[in-house]
Amino acid sequence: MKTHAQVVVIGGGLVGCSILYHLAKLGWSDVVLLERDELTSGSTWHAAANIHGLHDSTNISRIQHYTMNLYKKLEAETGQGCGVFQPGSLYLAQTPEREHQLRLQAAKARYYGMNFYEVDRAEAEKLHPLANFDGIRCIMFEPDGGNVDPSGVTQAYA
Repeated sequence: MKTHAQVVVIGGGLVGCSILYHLAKLGWSDVVLLERDELTSGSTWHAAANIHGLHDSTNISRIQHYTMNLYKKLEAETGQGCGVFQPGSLYLAQTPEREHQLRLQAAKARYYGMNFYEVDRAEAEKLHPLANFDGIRCIMFEPDGGNVDPSGVTQAYA
């Protein structure tokens, strides 16, 4: 076993394996992953693994948007299913403050070429017929929102 490495990643969950995957893609070879048990045995195995492309932080939004696009490519590259399921996500505002936040997100999405836009109540009811939209001031839709299988993604990265 090696006693030295240029990079040591601790934890074989989704994040640790993602770091190792991306370092390898950048040409790093002197890297080691340390895991006390087996891959995904920490918090990854029970993570909700929701995916969405927008965040209040612009840098995090860019990373999330990149990652959402990466999952499908990762399946094709590795042959490992990532369980990508993207039925879309609705974002609801009941207060003026939340409405303002969602409108800022929509402006940011347009600027970065992301798919996030306002829908009216009728469209929202078609998208989610079981939801009650009474008292909702603003409804935004992100068609690419959904979730992945965190264990599958981790195995694909590995």
